[in-house]
Amino acid sequence: MKIDTDKIKNKKFTTPIKSETQKHSQEYRVLATLRYLYPNRFENVVTGESPDLQDKENSIGIEVTVAVDWRDMRASREFGNLQQKDGNYEKHKKAISSSGYSTLPIKEDIVAISTSGTKDGEQFFFQESIRKKIKKLQRYKTEFKKIGLAVILPEIPTSNAETHFCEWIAEVFEESITVVDFVYVISHRFCIFYDVQKDIIEKRTIDGMKAILLATIARMTAEGELSLNDEEWQERE
Repeated sequence: MKIDTDKIKNKKFTTPIKSETQKHSQEYRVLATLRYLYPNRFENVVTGESPDLQDKENSIGIEVTVAVDWRDMRASREFGNLQQKDGNYEKHKKAISSSGYSTLPIKEDIVAISTSGTKDGEQFFFQESIRKKIKKLQRYKTEFKKIGLAVILPEIPTSNAETHFCEWIAEVFEESITVVDFVYVISHRFCIFYDVQKDIIEKRTIDGMKAILLATIARMTAEGELSLNDEEWQERE
């Protein structure tokens, strides 16, 4: 991936992403992250309908899900509105606060949101996001030899939760028969790979600025400004 081209570094979004585009942006974010962290492993993967990411040449399918609840979604939407500086700062700030988040000034004209998540809450939404996909994943086994799941974490997890993700995944899979071969857990600062069948765990870190560039590429592709044929998506030399 060539993530630091001028087109990407200079891109400024002027409006929040549209809800109908967000799902595709999330799928491209997973693909961009995997291509960047694992060169040559995902060059044949493209977006599809069922599952979300497909490598037909190697018979691999990956479904994408987000560990999120409605409060997170509302806070994220209001944060996007807040960044537009439309004059309704207090209104957006109040909506963010009522969702369980707080606004944090980073430096001049830059604000972030955060919440003091709890391990139990993180575990519940993380595991629920997997449970909702299990039946769907089992259907894909007739088409693909290997089936995987990619779970996006919309918020940076607590350090306690970070050490338990693979344990939580195993707990869900113990509840019923599953055909899932592997799971990727993707955050703004790391990617955890869990080989379910071999019980192997691998973790790779992601630099904060690089994570932003990858998310920018994902959104631009979802909105049609980029395609998988553009240089940003090509393997690094």
